[in-house]
Amino acid sequence: MIPENTTIVKQAFFHRLKKVFTSPGIILSAFLALVLLAVLATVWLVYRAVDLPEPNIYEIVPGATSREIAYDLARKHIIRSPDIFNLYLSLKNMDTQLQAGRYEFPEPRMSLREIAAFLTSGAKAKEVEFTVPEGFTLEQIAALLQGKGFFNFLSKGGSASGGQFSNLEGYLFPDTYRVYENSDSGDIIEKMFRNFEKKVVLPFASEIENSGRTLPEIITMASILEKEVQTEEDMKKAADVLWRRLDADWGLEVDSTLKYEIGGANPSLTYDELKIDSPYNTYKYKGFPPTPIGNPGLKAIMAAIYPEPNDYWFYLSKPDGETVFSKTLQEHNFNKAKYLK
Repeated sequence: MIPENTTIVKQAFFHRLKKVFTSPGIILSAFLALVLLAVLATVWLVYRAVDLPEPNIYEIVPGATSREIAYDLARKHIIRSPDIFNLYLSLKNMDTQLQAGRYEFPEPRMSLREIAAFLTSGAKAKEVEFTVPEGFTLEQIAALLQGKGFFNFLSKGGSASGGQFSNLEGYLFPDTYRVYENSDSGDIIEKMFRNFEKKVVLPFASEIENSGRTLPEIITMASILEKEVQTEEDMKKAADVLWRRLDADWGLEVDSTLKYEIGGANPSLTYDELKIDSPYNTYKYKGFPPTPIGNPGLKAIMAAIYPEPNDYWFYLSKPDGETVFSKTLQEHNFNKAKYLK
């Protein structure tokens, strides 16, 4: 049995203790201590430099809010706390100063404060503009980009990530592009390929399906038309000629596919070149070459989808570029003797 006086002492002790810890002064002190800890933690997060992930590049997309940017930075392990980042921007009146663009961080280690200052400084990468003409090959695109300061671009035979576009030739849409000067080849390829999807695949999927041809067949045909004839009208006529030759199990017998394989600027093929054993030699092998022979524009693609029906089976290009069509081999040989002396 506990003595009565002991119980009284304990009760008095706990009562006194309760008064101490519930006194306004103690509560205020505890609250201030917690606030101080929170402030110190915030300052630590703001000023402590951290290692940035490779590559040290970040892109702010147009229309993104400061909150969206903050959480994206956190997802990519560039900052630790998106809420502290947002709070810092608000306190510094920087939340409306974030500018869309591609940024390359100047240091491998930066603090949240330095990252915020950099992303609101407008020190984004400069843009470079280039135009890819219709019919350009991967090698020609690579040379064009090298002249703009972009190196290591894919050459002939470069591949995408599998599927029916496992070879990029033919699927980089000719157009005018603006890219950041610190873009790598993957960024540029992605931009050009997505443009191809936007300009060709999405709007003409049903037309291609209704044509009875596959997309690779359409693009390969269009790439040949770009090299073979000059005008849109002649492209449509030549497309009908070549489709019918394929359907009749004839050889395409076009110079452009073999020229793609051997390269060079010679406008005509030699007798020895015509005997080259290559799947791109459509004088020797029937059917299409293994890949498109360039990146066709929309006019050639539309000509491949919508050929103009005619009775011709042959054609040739005069030295001035004009296309001459023939219905018979005899007529074609006569035109060769007349125009290609």
